[in-house]
Amino acid sequence: MLSDIIDSKHDSAVLSFFLAAPQRSFSILELSKRLNISHMKVAHALGKLVNLGALKVFSKKNKKYFLLNSRYKLLPDLRLSFSRSGIVYHDELFSAIKKVGDIKAAFLSGIFCGQPNLPVDLLLVGKVNLNKLANFLKSAQKLMGQDINYSIMSLEEFLLRRDTFDKFIKDIFDYPHLVVLDDVKNKKRKSAKK
Repeated sequence: MLSDIIDSKHDSAVLSFFLAAPQRSFSILELSKRLNISHMKVAHALGKLVNLGALKVFSKKNKKYFLLNSRYKLLPDLRLSFSRSGIVYHDELFSAIKKVGDIKAAFLSGIFCGQPNLPVDLLLVGKVNLNKLANFLKSAQKLMGQDINYSIMSLEEFLLRRDTFDKFIKDIFDYPHLVVLDDVKNKKRKSAKK
């Protein structure tokens, strides 16, 4: 079955995309636009890859999202074979997030990481330009097919909540998540003045 996928132009393009892209979920619409392949052909290829076990599928509000199955037994071999091709995919979503203001850290969670029941899909830390954020959300929501739940925190609030094991922050980091940017990883919060 895998040889049939590799031999098919569209099926192999979809598989190659998932191997090169950051390990986040994608909607059929987003894949269709990014790969310039019709919805029907993308959906057909996704169905084959899910049946094979190479992809996982989940739903939120009747929209399906697909994510590379990190436990797929042939994944290491596929990655090795694919890495030899030299193709690298730069996720425009990551670039766009970094441009919404003076962002110190940004994390994808929830729908982007196969956890649709988590309360937040995007956490931004820093100063955000609300007009740029609105434009980003409009584009992202169009590609994902639904609203993106997001939270914005100042650097000080994030450090306080992270360092006190706040449940909201803990839920993001205890589940699969993607780090888009993290300039505060080793930063400590300022002590309160006495």
